[in-house]
Amino acid sequence: MTTEVNSLPQCATSAPSVPACINLQMLRTSHFVLRTYDDAYRALGVRATQVPVLGIIARRGPVTIRAIADELESERSVMSRKLKVMVDSGWVVEDADSGKEKTFVLTEAGEELVTQLAPIREAVQQRLMARLTQQEQQLLLSLCGKLTGE
Repeated sequence: MTTEVNSLPQCATSAPSVPACINLQMLRTSHFVLRTYDDAYRALGVRATQVPVLGIIARRGPVTIRAIADELESERSVMSRKLKVMVDSGWVVEDADSGKEKTFVLTEAGEELVTQLAPIREAVQQRLMARLTQQEQQLLLSLCGKLTGE
């Protein structure tokens, strides 16, 4: 699947001779991927952007807002809002042994949700990656890592 650079959308502020806008391309791709996961998770009442947070808490809990935000390279205020929704949904609670900095753990409902999400996440990823050749999959993951400095 080869796409000519000239056929890709330009940035609004770009001259026609400037290559495709990486910001626009990443946003479009990100929206498509999130929408695909959101559609798959809808029956469970969870959003694609919440799943990584639940995964971190499942893997590392009890865990602080700061640690979650750092791992996801996000703002603590954004994480705080996401955690409030998850607490209200009954998936997460503040750890009773939290000290000065609040830590969060999964509830039984949260643990069950994480278990239910795993095969759905895997199926969506397989469906998305099936659009790419093996070489393209490796290249995509490599380029994502390069862009984020990993």
